[in-house]
Amino acid sequence: MRGGRKNLGQLFQVEIDFKMRLIASVLFTLLLIVSTILVGAVTWSDDEVRLTTYVDFDGIPAIIETHNGTLWIFWTRKIIDSYNLFYVTSTNWGVSWSQETQLTINGTANSGVSACQASDGTIWVVWASDRTGNYEIFYKTSPNFGASWSNDTQLTFYSGHDLKPAIHQMSDESIWVVWASDRSGGYDLYRKLSYNNETSWSDDIRLTTDSSLDKMPSLTETSDNTIWVVWASDRTGNYDLYHKTSSNFGASWSEDTQITSGPRIDSNPYVLQTIDRKIRIFWSQREPAETATDDIYYMHSSDDGVTWLDIFQFTTDKYDDIWPSVVQTHLVKIWVVWTSDRADQPDWGNYDIYYKTSLVGDVNSDGVVNVVDITLVSIAFGSFEGEPEYDPECDINADGVVDMRDLVLVAMNLGAT
Repeated sequence: MRGGRKNLGQLFQVEIDFKMRLIASVLFTLLLIVSTILVGAVTWSDDEVRLTTYVDFDGIPAIIETHNGTLWIFWTRKIIDSYNLFYVTSTNWGVSWSQETQLTINGTANSGVSACQASDGTIWVVWASDRTGNYEIFYKTSPNFGASWSNDTQLTFYSGHDLKPAIHQMSDESIWVVWASDRSGGYDLYRKLSYNNETSWSDDIRLTTDSSLDKMPSLTETSDNTIWVVWASDRTGNYDLYHKTSSNFGASWSEDTQITSGPRIDSNPYVLQTIDRKIRIFWSQREPAETATDDIYYMHSSDDGVTWLDIFQFTTDKYDDIWPSVVQTHLVKIWVVWTSDRADQPDWGNYDIYYKTSLVGDVNSDGVVNVVDITLVSIAFGSFEGEPEYDPECDINADGVVDMRDLVLVAMNLGAT
């Protein structure tokens, strides 16, 4: 009897071993097939989330992540005949959002918001306001994550219009503000900076001198300490995107370089460098027709702007999708927020804020984060950049090694689509 039980157990073990080998063989074959697929650096969630539901205009957003991992989204809201700034925050990666907080309170127009957090923790918000009778640049700050805010402070003083500022703190601790102004006849870009936390500011310094219209600047600094300014200009007859760079904190600049061309109207660019060291630009584009609508596109450069690759259409709705703002968080996820009047609104016809995120951990770019992605990272586990086993798609946080941090990032997003 005992021998019979032993034989029966051996048969069960043989059958289990056979099934395990079969499963391993099938999985290995699947991985060979998957590994031959051309994978991309970014895939996107299926969900386009509507953030605001107000019955009038909500638009021109700005998104940042502060050092404590909190997401902040600022925007402009129209209330009766005035436009004021509002914001919300999320401490759990967008699972829930705070109540809306009104940041400016006056009966004029406040729009074109941009924001950043400085190295000392201070949150900076800049925008354009016409409270003086013409548009000027204003700013305010918070040293305590929004518990209190400074008064609105006027930054520019000119009788014409100063519009759509962008703010960024550079690696030398200076705070830069770049904006468009019509003080030179057309619109050109200007910059102003402070090295001492707003105690004093430089003079307004002109960045572009073309006789056409240069508007809607975006600003960033890359990991090699190059400062990038990207904007839209109509110098070719319709709006295209341009950029210029400085490798010495503005002491000298490259020539204005055209990025996009053709009959389509390109506007409202947003530039950033992602952790894979690629420079990415998101922007609005539409056909040159009266009934055409805007969609958001993006592209990237891996060679400091010499070439731009992978121009993708990010939104495909038949209504307007405009004014993108982008951030990559410490958890690697890329967040894109924008303004849309799409018709799924119950209050059809006005604008609201939407957002969409990248799919972190979708190693094989099939639109879902699943066990195949975990297996691919496991195969490359322990490899360093330059080794034969190293796969940059498995190095989720782009730190040059496939390790436990990459596995955790995949696991955190398991099941996402």
